[in-house]
Amino acid sequence: MREILIVLFFIAAAGCASADIAKLGVCVLDDITNEPVEGVKVRGGFMVNAGWNAVKGSPPPNECFRLTDKNGMCNVEGKTNNGRAGAAVVGVPDGYYCPLYGDGYDFKDKNLFGVWQPDDLVITLRVQRVGSPIPLFVKQVGMYEPVNQTPDIFPAGSDVLRFDMMKGEFLPPVGNGVKADVEFVRLPRQDFGEGVNGAGIKGMSYRDAMIVRFLGEDNGLVEMSTFCGSALKIRVAPEEGFGNEYLCRKGRDKSLRRETHYSRNRNFCFRIRTRKNHEGKIVEAYYGKIYGDISFCGEHQRGRPCVPVSSVNMRYYLNKNPMDRNLEWNGMNLCPSPGRLIVPEPEM
Repeated sequence: MREILIVLFFIAAAGCASADIAKLGVCVLDDITNEPVEGVKVRGGFMVNAGWNAVKGSPPPNECFRLTDKNGMCNVEGKTNNGRAGAAVVGVPDGYYCPLYGDGYDFKDKNLFGVWQPDDLVITLRVQRVGSPIPLFVKQVGMYEPVNQTPDIFPAGSDVLRFDMMKGEFLPPVGNGVKADVEFVRLPRQDFGEGVNGAGIKGMSYRDAMIVRFLGEDNGLVEMSTFCGSALKIRVAPEEGFGNEYLCRKGRDKSLRRETHYSRNRNFCFRIRTRKNHEGKIVEAYYGKIYGDISFCGEHQRGRPCVPVSSVNMRYYLNKNPMDRNLEWNGMNLCPSPGRLIVPEPEM
């Protein structure tokens, strides 16, 4: 009987020693070839809930660092009292981009020994191979994201702004641009009348809008699907699928809920100055990409918008080599006045 109690004691002790342990297997693959990548540094993060001690500050997550083997695999583990765990790539071999984000898992159950289940979970992370990065013309038009209190830059008496993407300038009288590649047309505010929210608070419902219109036949933009966390969101422009108009809008609906088209994660490719030969084949065109959506700002006075659509916000990358669809940036900017590039690109 004594021997049984001793065995049970050691089993319980072992269980307590490993309590709250979470284990994650990590597989790192090349995003194009799906082949395993060796020598990738992976960070495992295991969250700790401070409970009532949170007033003293949240404790940092428990961390675990490992390198992937020839099969692209490694295992990370750490203590977490709430089951929240994740893994991310924090170092890559030469020839790869480091992803911006990793992946995670919320464990719900533990076994008899306090180990979070399942304990054989494998998370797949992907790294992007460096291809052929080149210098690009990179321009921030306006601020990086929508802000208020922006002066009205539209020409006096006009609701149209025209922009030269090759020069990175608005056309006169606003700037020194020469050829209009895209125009921004602001629309009058649409008033939808009085609305009321769930708390019974009343207010006006409305919509402000701006049309982004690419000029010239076969020019336009196309929204691109990108993998969340990718360091390089767009590598190459497509050959077709371009539409010449895009509607930007924001406002409040009848329940006074804010509505907007804007998404920081929305990205586009565009084509400008397309020229065809007599057979209808494209013989000249210039390609680029837009990161972080296109938006507009309003001019405010004393907290109220006096001009709902007053300026334009967008950040674009342009390949100035005709017919070259490569948009992988090497960090060298060909734009002499790039504006305020608030968020540096991972490609830099």
